[in-house]
Amino acid sequence: MKPITIISPRFCKLMSVFIDVYAITLYPFIISKERLPVTIYNHEKIHLVQQRELWVVGFYFLYVWYWLKNRFKGMNGSDAYYAIPFEKEAYTHQEDLGYLKERKPHAWRDFI
Repeated sequence: MKPITIISPRFCKLMSVFIDVYAITLYPFIISKERLPVTIYNHEKIHLVQQRELWVVGFYFLYVWYWLKNRFKGMNGSDAYYAIPFEKEAYTHQEDLGYLKERKPHAWRDFI
């Protein structure tokens, strides 16, 4: 499935509560401030796969859970975001444009 990409600087600003949001993936949409570089687009496509394999709701539940858990560990909002396993996987592999073809299901678990 090809993602539905929307450019909306206003929406990204609205979503920038804890960190500055350049792009966000809300299955099946990728919403960004501007046209995305290929590596960031790949990062967001990794999130689409993560969301699909966790039936979307599971992804959002776990995403918030990991962020809160990291905050309770004493991390600031930005560090808590970067420590989320979904983000770790996406940032680690965003430059590997062939990653999604070889990715094993639930590969984000390797980053817990």
